[in-house]
Amino acid sequence: MYKYSIIIIIKNTKKYLRKCLDSIVNQTFKNFEVIIVDDCSDESSQDIVDQYQLIAVPIRYIFLKKSYGPGGARNRGLEIAKGDYILFIDSDDWIDIDCLQKATPVLEKEQADIGMYSLVRNYDVVVAEPYYKCKYGDIQIFNGTTAFQIMSGKYDFGIEISPSPVNKIYKRDYLISHKITFLEDVYYEDIFWGFQTLLANGIIVTIPNTKYHHYKRIGSIVQSISEKHFDDLEKIFIIIRKHLKEQKLYDKYIFDYYKIFERFYNLLIRQVFEFSKSEAERKRWLVYSFHTLKKIVVVNEYVTYFSAEEIRHHLQPHITDTTLR
Repeated sequence: MYKYSIIIIIKNTKKYLRKCLDSIVNQTFKNFEVIIVDDCSDESSQDIVDQYQLIAVPIRYIFLKKSYGPGGARNRGLEIAKGDYILFIDSDDWIDIDCLQKATPVLEKEQADIGMYSLVRNYDVVVAEPYYKCKYGDIQIFNGTTAFQIMSGKYDFGIEISPSPVNKIYKRDYLISHKITFLEDVYYEDIFWGFQTLLANGIIVTIPNTKYHHYKRIGSIVQSISEKHFDDLEKIFIIIRKHLKEQKLYDKYIFDYYKIFERFYNLLIRQVFEFSKSEAERKRWLVYSFHTLKKIVVVNEYVTYFSAEEIRHHLQPHITDTTLR
């Protein structure tokens, strides 16, 4: 039995795979298997995998003949994983080589269902200060619902928690017992995953001083804009609302629901302004985005959970002085 199953997904990112695999096969902790799931790339990576098979690390390579998206590719890996714990890594990213060594005693001591380690952005150019999406310098322990409300921004414990699965280690039995899998063939599959894994209310622990390196490259999903981005965001949050209502959790977490939606909607609007080539194109995307807002935002619900000043700022962001003179 392996301690860890490391699931790598690849989609037309073959040229980055070696760096990713180097960070894994050189781990200082050795009891793990590697499962590479290729989501129907234009070119197979079997030749690279064959070279790494010579190293004493068990590696399986699965090439999907149909694309299922990142979520579907991860699900295929989950179906055959044998480790006590699961890690997900994108093939253009990498982890510190002592990641598993540092994680193991923390996970075992706290009997954690989810371990989280720092998530840092890496670029093609050297930056003065590294940008951390999440940074953990000491061990902190939460129940899942508290971690979820840190993720939404309702609670402030001085740390950030991302819904992303890549800077986390999951107990496989925890995922199986709660029947947690990824949505397939959609963008933002990690949002629903974040809701499910945290609201299952397991033991969540931070693993200090080790990092997942996220390479921000041109051409990735978050470096473009399309109708699918808006359509899938709408689809995901309709699914999440239905799930919360079925679990009788919607009334309890409606604030968190809207705060997390607002974060990802704002991300899309930033992408509109970054990647649109003209004013007319920006306006077209903004108008298209209103369809998403109409489907997700129920006005009577939304205004209940936000202050008058927050609502006013959405309507009149250019006005900073509300005093009559």
